[in-house]
Amino acid sequence: MTESKAESTLTWLLRVFGGVALLAVVSMVMPTDWMVTINDRIGLEPLQRSPLTEYLTRSLSAVYALFGALAFYATFDLRRYLPLVAFMGKLTVVLGVYLTIVSFRAGMPAIWSWGEGPPTVLLGVAMAWLAGRADRRQA
Repeated sequence: MTESKAESTLTWLLRVFGGVALLAVVSMVMPTDWMVTINDRIGLEPLQRSPLTEYLTRSLSAVYALFGALAFYATFDLRRYLPLVAFMGKLTVVLGVYLTIVSFRAGMPAIWSWGEGPPTVLLGVAMAWLAGRADRRQA
């Protein structure tokens, strides 16, 4: 893969990921009743309504949105932010492994655990690898 192809693929990947992650803004502001309904529809135990639950669900959504915004922003000057994107990719691999372990240990449905953690690992690998390929021209 050429450097320019790696750069354009990485730009596309970061914009798609960033756009999807930015959808977490909806969860930051959605009514708690909606969260309860979603929770019930996916077959989990009843959602505990408490200040801690409210804080954790909304703050986690904010972190996802922040990470998405950062990824999307990096695409506007990708050459400049390649080292950051490579680092974000490596962190995303670690996050994906962690999410996989935690979701299985927490008893989340298998479709959730397999659908979040391993794809996150693959996303991180792709980010780091593409950033490395795109950065070769700078060396």
